[in-house]
Formats: sequence, C-alpha cells, structure tokens
Amino acid sequence: MPFYPNDTNPLPQIVGLKSVVKENGDDPTNFDLQVELGIFQDEVTVDRATIAVSLKQASLSMYLQGLDVVEKSKYGIDHMPSKMTTKTTSESTVQTSVEKTRAYEAIVSGELTPLTQGLKGSGSRSGKQVDSATATLKENRETQVDFYPVKAVGNDTWRITDATGANLDRTFLNYDTLCGLRMKPAKPNHVATSLSVHAPQKHINAEIVRDGRALMRRVGSNKEKVIGILVAKGLHDATSKVEYEGLVTFSVSTTEYEG
Repeated sequence: MPFYPNDTNPLPQIVGLKSVVKENGDDPTNFDLQVELGIFQDEVTVDRATIAVSLKQASLSMYLQGLDVVEKSKYGIDHMPSKMTTKTTSESTVQTSVEKTRAYEAIVSGELTPLTQGLKGSGSRSGKQVDSATATLKENRETQVDFYPVKAVGNDTWRITDATGANLDRTFLNYDTLCGLRMKPAKPNHVATSLSVHAPQKHINAEIVRDGRALMRRVGSNKEKVIGILVAKGLHDATSKVEYEGLVTFSVSTTEYEG
C-alpha cells in the first residue's frame, strides 16, 4: 500500500476519524481519499467530573502536501444549478354575491372569475334571491431544498450538521470518497494528507452528570457560566498539546506516501 495511515482519536466515543488513500484505476498518480467519520453523544471525564458531551456542529478540514484535488470530485458539493424550478403553496379567498347554486357550480368547475364578472349586478335586475358565496381558490407550489449533512465549504473544509438541528449522533461517512487526489506534476519531496475534526466552544454542549471536587473548586459559584469553557479546554487538553485558543480538535487522521 503506497500510503501509510495514522489515526489519532483520543475520545473515540465522541469523535472517530479514519482515512485511507487508494489508487484510482490504472493511473499510479491518481488516488481516492476515503474517510470514516462518526460523531456521537457520550460521557467523558474532565478533571474528575463526568460530563455528557455532544456537538451541534463540527468541521472536517483537509491539508494536502504534494497533491491536488481532482476537479469536480469533492464530496457534498452544493452546486447551484443554472436553472431552478420551484413549487410553493399559497391560498387566496375571493368573496362575491352570486346565486348560491351557481356559485357552487362555478367553484367546482374553476370558473369563478368569469362568473363573477358576468353576473355582476344581475341579482338586482332579475329579482332573484342572491346569497353571498365565498370561494376559496388554492394554488399549489412546492419548493424542494436539498440538505447536505457533510457539506463542502471553502478552504478544503466540510461542515457537518444535522437536518433537524439536533445534536450530532451518527456515522456521517462510511469510507466514502471525500475527494479524488492527483500527484503534483513536479515530483514533490513529501506527499501526505491530513484530516482533522474540530469544533468551536459555542458548538459544544456539555452537561455535568457527576461533580468532581477539583472541578468544583475551580468553578465555584459561577460554574454555570464557565463550565462550557472548562469542558472545552479539558477536551482540548485531552486531544492536543498546543495552547487552547477556543477551538477543540477532537481527531486527526494522516496518511504518508511510501512510493
């Protein structure tokens, strides 16, 4: 296998990320980047406290060395078509004075507008009893909107969300091809892929299931206001060695070319 994978998942019960790079067809310079990604709700231990953690939204970012993305190969592209057909639903009510029986017939046959014009003032001339009939005309239109749980956005990043806005709790990629890759024309010194799953503090939901003494000493009376910061920082410390700057990186998956 020309690419050697290396997956780092410190909290696999929350986020699990794996990737492999496989040759695409007979061309030894073309590859498919296949990814497994699961994001789930679960409990973790942070500073002797048990905390239920879930994500409202996450991002999957890609960094390449010595490789280019094959045109039109990205997963989850929300491409705006040159032509769109929309259908919406609307309802309007028209009220007119016509003979009740004739009005009902008009409503059934869809001839309300010409009927209204033709019978205007006829009640007073004929002397017939005129009743007030209300006709409701419905025009059916429907708008279809496609949703991408894993949506390609800018800067080689994919945004992961739930269609209903619920917390993320499922496998989003099952070794699907995230994109096609092509070796750069000039022979590069280093060929590798790097994927990471991260989320800002505002997209991390945390609920204390069991208090720990060390955590409570640090939080004190303002625990409800700062618990999110502590949890995010605790998650960051559990998954990364760099300084915390408000973004938690949950998983990293890399591959290196050995050809």
